[in-house]
This record gives sequence, C-alpha cells and structure tokens, in this order.
Amino acid sequence: MSVKYKIPIFVLLTFWLACTSAVSAIEQNIPLSQSKGGTLYLEATLESNIKASFLLDTGSSLLTLNQATFDALTRNQKLLATRTSAARMANGKIVKISQYQLNSVRIGNTCEVGPVEVAVLPKGNNILGINTLLRVAPLTITPDAVILAGCE
Repeated sequence: MSVKYKIPIFVLLTFWLACTSAVSAIEQNIPLSQSKGGTLYLEATLESNIKASFLLDTGSSLLTLNQATFDALTRNQKLLATRTSAARMANGKIVKISQYQLNSVRIGNTCEVGPVEVAVLPKGNNILGINTLLRVAPLTITPDAVILAGCE
C-alpha cells in the first residue's frame, strides 16, 4: 500500500531556501594593493578600532603584528597573553615570540573573523597568516582582490 502526500509548492520552496541559506556564508571581495616587489596587502581592523595594513601570506602560520601596531592596540586596553613560543622566520632564524588573544579581527570593511590568536614581532610588516585565512575559507586570490567565501 502506498501513501501519497500533497505538499504545497510554497512549503517546499520555503524549506529549500532555509536549507541553502543556512549553509552559505556571505562572499566578500576584499581589495588588494600590490607592492613594487609583487607582494599583496590588504586592510584589516583589530578589536574594532585599530586599522592596519597586512601582508597577505599563505605561507605564514599566524597572524602577526609588528611592535608599532601592537603598541597602538594596547594603548587603551590590555590583551590576554596566551603563550610564548619559538618561531622560524623566513630567513631560517628562530626567534622567541609572545602570542595574544584578539577578540575581533575584521578583514576589509565587512568580513568579521572573530577571535584570533596573534604573534608579536619587533619589526616588519603585519602579516595575515593562514590561521586567520582558513577561518574565512574558501578563498580566491586575484590580482586585485581576495574573495573570502566564509565571512560572517
């Protein structure tokens, strides 16, 4: 014996839309600027108030801040230190670094990443590393923008 159900089309359509919108995040195009040497940079905002330029570096494991950005960030607030560790730099040298927990990182104007652990280095560029990029993956890099599909 078979039972047939008649489900109105608008109920099926509503169910389908609810399922597809629940699993899809908002795709964001984040503008990139390119240095004369070919490296790519983008803007990010830390803790909702410190805007800084970051080197886009998929080979770096961490989001890193230079001392100047860290000083600006901690001028009016204290950050929770999570650990001290050793890091191998691009030149092969191993240095001792301090790591801290940020509550908020926003890539571009609208891609909120949420809490992220950061490392502080005395000099150099701020670096947007893979620990942050994977949180908003999948991503596509073009000459003019990085397209982040996992933004909140």
